[in-house]
Amino acid sequence: MSKRRVRAERCGRFAETLCVARLRLTGWSILARCLKSPRGSGLGEIDIVARRGSTVAFIEVKARLDESAAVDALTTLQRGRIARAADAFLQRHPELSGANVRFDVMVVGQRLVPRLIADAWRPQLP
Repeated sequence: MSKRRVRAERCGRFAETLCVARLRLTGWSILARCLKSPRGSGLGEIDIVARRGSTVAFIEVKARLDESAAVDALTTLQRGRIARAADAFLQRHPELSGANVRFDVMVVGQRLVPRLIADAWRPQLP
């Protein structure tokens, strides 16, 4: 792995740690972190799965200097993979069957203060 890629992964993991701390401080329970699907499954990685009350949020973390570009950084392909991974997660956790599900983005910018963009996108139904 290149030095640039290693640095980007470290930066991403640090941003995720900041986001988890912020979520916990605001009353969220963390159900999963860095949730990876089996290779070749066509499912993506979910950075954070969190729950507060009856809401379960699948959260993509983006570390960006330009915070406004964070949501746009999620391609249609990535959104599809995340949605499929979220569906697989929910199937493995029937206790969450009645939950309100949403897809959020958390942005960590230059100030290192995570900002939650709730319900940032919705999966396209087939």
